[in-house]
Amino acid sequence: MRNKVIYNVKNTDLLLNQFVSLTKKYKYSCLLNSNPSSKDQPRNYNNFSFILALDKIDLIQSNHNSFNKLKEFHLKKKDWMFGYLSYNLKNESSNLYSKNINNISNHNLSFFIPKYVFIVKGNNLTIEGFDSKENISNFYENIIAIELSNPQEVKYELIQRESKDIYLKKINMIKDHIQNGDIYEMNYCQEFFLENTLCHPQDVYAKLNSLAESPFSCFLNLENINIMCASPERFLKKTGKKIISQPIKGTSRRSQDPKEDKRLFEQLSNSIKDKTENIMIVDLVRNDLSITANKSSVKVNELCSVYPFNQVYQMISTISSEIELTKYSFSDVLKSTFPMGSMTGAPKYSAMKIIEKFEEFNRGVFSGSVGYIDPAGDFDFNVIIRSIIYDSISKYLSVSVGGAITNKSIANEEYDECLTKASLMFNALNFNFDD
Repeated sequence: MRNKVIYNVKNTDLLLNQFVSLTKKYKYSCLLNSNPSSKDQPRNYNNFSFILALDKIDLIQSNHNSFNKLKEFHLKKKDWMFGYLSYNLKNESSNLYSKNINNISNHNLSFFIPKYVFIVKGNNLTIEGFDSKENISNFYENIIAIELSNPQEVKYELIQRESKDIYLKKINMIKDHIQNGDIYEMNYCQEFFLENTLCHPQDVYAKLNSLAESPFSCFLNLENINIMCASPERFLKKTGKKIISQPIKGTSRRSQDPKEDKRLFEQLSNSIKDKTENIMIVDLVRNDLSITANKSSVKVNELCSVYPFNQVYQMISTISSEIELTKYSFSDVLKSTFPMGSMTGAPKYSAMKIIEKFEEFNRGVFSGSVGYIDPAGDFDFNVIIRSIIYDSISKYLSVSVGGAITNKSIANEEYDECLTKASLMFNALNFNFDD
């Protein structure tokens, strides 16, 4: 049984930084940060400003029958669970495989039950812990006494896994598949990486988050896996019987010049290509949600709205449904919608097969999801994009970026869009990419 202690916090920005520093002492931690102070925010339906899960009292890791195991684990524990869903979960539910280069050791699914959960809403902090209230209070006093040090500034010289020429050729080959009717749209990704490197994940995350201030930002550490994420995209949220999905398709850079910035906003808002990409994924999400939805409950709440972020504009749609709680559990909803269509394309199965043919790396946790499941079975998950992933055992660091390829795609423009997305992670890693 968890005890609860509630505090009023005067300086939540300081507390957030102290939380990030605190995670250095633990092998298991998860910080989910909605960056509520950022003025450039999409409609995000968040329940908290940020939440920290700390230390492990139990763990589930799986590479087979994972969604059913997750359901059984939650039924048994009925507690908070934090972790990731790997893109390779697709191999469990479909006749698919992943034989590409894989330098990060992760499971298909991994969640831990934390000893402590810190929930910040506005200036209110609730601490839930398997400890006495007195010990929880003492622990909190130690946290707010943490003195912050200057982060270590390290320059990471990333390597591009495939050249620009190869990328451009592949885009045209993917378009051949589209023209042949194999797929309508496909998300193609490329990787930048660094081997045998020492990374300071908390310092990198702090810089990444300060640059992006994204609504689905997170820092996840599960033993060797470190995910430093500035995601602007929600995969799926469940509150009672209501489900919300908010796929992103359509990206544009921003400018410091107000007139140019406005022009870029209008250009994306009026882009037929980007709207076409977005609507294709909206239709895919509607179909996925309908599997567990009450009849006629699937709705498109918002279509192709363009939102500002610190460094980019994004086109976002919102789709909702109501699930039949007597027939379906939270894990059924996750299983029927994963992986998210924004990271595969359509039709989903055909797109995933062709992704494995053209991509030169194993996505692993990239384009998967980080999030939580609460004791009642409600959840919220992001999409692992705009992320830096580090394996502390293999000392391998990875940055992956991609975009939706359609029949209207122009290879050079797709390449430039990838670099626009990657620039955020490059800046956080002090990496100057010379194309």
